[in-house]
Amino acid sequence: MRRNWTRRKFLQTSLGSSLAVGAGAALGGRVAHATEQKSKAPAVSLSVAQRATLRAAMDEIVPAIDDMPSASAVGGVEYVSRVTHADAAIRKSISESLAGLEALSKKIKAKAFSSLTRAQRVETLRAFEKQSPEAFVTLRDFTDEAYYTEPHVWKLIGYELHPTNEAGPRVKPFDESVLAHVKKMPRRYREVT
Repeated sequence: MRRNWTRRKFLQTSLGSSLAVGAGAALGGRVAHATEQKSKAPAVSLSVAQRATLRAAMDEIVPAIDDMPSASAVGGVEYVSRVTHADAAIRKSISESLAGLEALSKKIKAKAFSSLTRAQRVETLRAFEKQSPEAFVTLRDFTDEAYYTEPHVWKLIGYELHPTNEAGPRVKPFDESVLAHVKKMPRRYREVT
């Protein structure tokens, strides 16, 4: 799904509260408090059932492993709720994807997706990816976006935010053989010419 967001709108919706927390420290907390209240405003665009399905799907797409939290544990569901609340086209796409996943779950497992075991969820998600690849990609991409725009995750993976047009951090030497399985995976991006 194509998202026509300006950089400003994206930052306001997704990173607003985290950026304001940093800015708020310098401004006596006033900016952070105002943005925090705005970001915690209820996003009513997703129903309780949709949120349960989204939470279950997110936690299988990005599960908690070792010290890394799951996608929902870092506020993934709330992030997607804010985005769907702000953009009708995204709301429609997410709602259709969740409805498709839920329908498939009821068809092949005779249960709501959120009530399945973890193994059944993974099996259902794999079937959903084959049956409805675009809908699956929508859920996967928004899960990844919600997870990797979270400053807490940045700290855990060692990401440092650097201003545009400046040199970023140098990569520390590491054993590149640990990337062998990643290099074998198909590309998840498109070439720009």
